Amino acid sequence: MLKFEKYVVGSGETEGYKALKATIPEDDIYMHYRLDGNCLEHCEDIYYVIHEDGKALCRIWMCYPRHKNAVSNWGAVYTLEECRGQGLCSKNLKFCLEEVAKLENAPIGLFCTAGNQWKCDMYRRYGFELAIRGTTLGPLYYALGDSPKDFKTLYENYYTPAKSLRTVKATWEWRNEIDCLLNFAMRDNGLDYAINGTRDLYAFLLNGTDKDIRVILTDEDKCVGWMIDGEYTVYPLYKDMKID
Repeated sequence: MLKFEKYVVGSGETEGYKALKATIPEDDIYMHYRLDGNCLEHCEDIYYVIHEDGKALCRIWMCYPRHKNAVSNWGAVYTLEECRGQGLCSKNLKFCLEEVAKLENAPIGLFCTAGNQWKCDMYRRYGFELAIRGTTLGPLYYALGDSPKDFKTLYENYYTPAKSLRTVKATWEWRNEIDCLLNFAMRDNGLDYAINGTRDLYAFLLNGTDKDIRVILTDEDKCVGWMIDGEYTVYPLYKDMKID
């Protein structure tokens, strides 16, 4: 019998956890890294899984930090090849989004990327909207709570004038604000969040580095940019401000 489970990382070895652990391919290092609780100090990680007989037939993952105005990275949607065409993905999407709506201290929105038109169209049927104006696939955004439905309005509400800027060491707490929110907002304005061609804060956090990786925060603790060995990218509103 199919079982639908919301598995919160760190809540023990439930049936869903065991099914995920047994079914996620060994070479999917990032999903195992999150499932094993390596980001628990900074984030909530949740898997929405349909499982049966110890196998995760379909899974969806999301993570979000615990601070105010948090951004959620959502996705890693996967159905076992032998189970495709049975409507499991649609059922799990419905289950997931119903559960997400019940979250306390929910993030301001879900952010993901769809690399093909079929997946993009499916997400849009469930309420996701394209984040980058003029595109037909790629980054998507799903509003939560009283957040604006329009991504441009969301990031304009987030990036507001600041009195000061400071840096702190980059951790998983701020990864989504960089690789999702800042990335998508910069792209929507025809810009790039990369620092000298380098992208993906998550890769530094996952693999480790000798570089000094930092994030840039406002006096209201909004994450508006990032820095590698003193070189940095910030959202344009803050480009002329001094960074302490």
